[in-house]
Formats: sequence, structure tokens, C-alpha cells
Amino acid sequence: MDEKLILLNLHYVGSAIAFLVKDIFTLRIIMIIAGLCKITEGYLSDNRTVIFWVGLFTLINIVQVIRIIYENRGVKLVKELEDIYKQVFYDMNRKEFQRFWLQGELKTVEENSLLCTDGDKADRIFLIINGNASVLKKNEKIADLDRGNFAAEMGYLTGKEISADVKSNSTMTYIFWTHKTLNYIKEIYPIIYNKFHLIISKDLTQKLKKYL
Repeated sequence: MDEKLILLNLHYVGSAIAFLVKDIFTLRIIMIIAGLCKITEGYLSDNRTVIFWVGLFTLINIVQVIRIIYENRGVKLVKELEDIYKQVFYDMNRKEFQRFWLQGELKTVEENSLLCTDGDKADRIFLIINGNASVLKKNEKIADLDRGNFAAEMGYLTGKEISADVKSNSTMTYIFWTHKTLNYIKEIYPIIYNKFHLIISKDLTQKLKKYL
């Protein structure tokens, strides 16, 4: 078989496979290989237009691969977050965790402060950093929340109203992400969002097993 035809078919096969790949890093690697096959075919055919345009697209993919590698290299977290990352956000790599964390807002409240109230419309998800809180239903405690525990995630997952009060038992620091922020993350960083969705789903499942 003519080598130009082989290279052309390899380019088409690679491009077809790329359409089936969900991971963006793998997709770009495949497109680079497919692009190099097409560039070589263009060189053998003395087609400078193909060499220029496919070369440009391949260069863009190479730059993006370098960017992805750079973003996913080892990220040193502040010591105070290491345990939360390892115990709660381990489904994310460190760069994803850092990016997600920075989208949240930190807040410190006094003892007996309400984070959310039974019947209210859910508009944010909380994660306790320091201190602890109680989950109350009709003033009866049904669960305890400590460092690394989420609150109000059920309202986000179900789209329904908050089903219990969450009250701090001491001075407490927490971080929260509004639903608007989470929707932004879903649109801009879908992989990070999907991992977070899995994290809070597992957290809720563990709570249901423990307290029901």
C-alpha cells in the first residue's frame, strides 16, 4: 500500500478515536499523533497548505498538553488542608482540589449560629473546617458534624428545601460554595465538578448509613 495512503488513513483513524475519548489529555495526545501523520503525508505529497494548517493545529495541541502537564504537576498544599484533601477530596488531584477550594468562601461564626434552617431554600453547600455543629430536626439532634463534614449537600443533590437545622456548637470556621458557584464550576471545569458531585454523594450516603 502506498505510504501516503497509510499515513492518511492513520490520520483519519486517530481523529475518529479522538472523538470517542472523554479525557482531554488523551484526546490531545491522539490528535497530535494523527496530526503528525497528516503532516508527513502532506510533506510527501508536497502539499504546503496541509503542512501549514495541520501543523498549526498540532502545535496548538502540543501547547495545551504542556499546559495540562504543568497544571497537574505536584502541588504543595498548606499543612492545614492536607488531612481534608486526603480524607474528603482524594478523588481530585491536588491541582483540581486547589482550584476548587479557591472558588469557596471562608467564614467564622460564633456558638449557636445557624448555618441553614429547616424549610429554607438551599443555595449553598458548607464544609466544616474547625469546630463542630449539630443537625437538628424539630430541636432534636439527629447528627453531629465535625471537621471535613459537609452540610446542606442533600438540598443541592435533590433540588429540594433544606430538611433540618444546622447549628454550630462552638466558634466554628467553615467554607461554602454557593449553587451559583457550583454551576459555574460545572460549566468551566466539568471534570472537577463531576468529582465533587461524587464526593458529596458518597458523603451523604455515609451519613444515611450512620444515622438511619
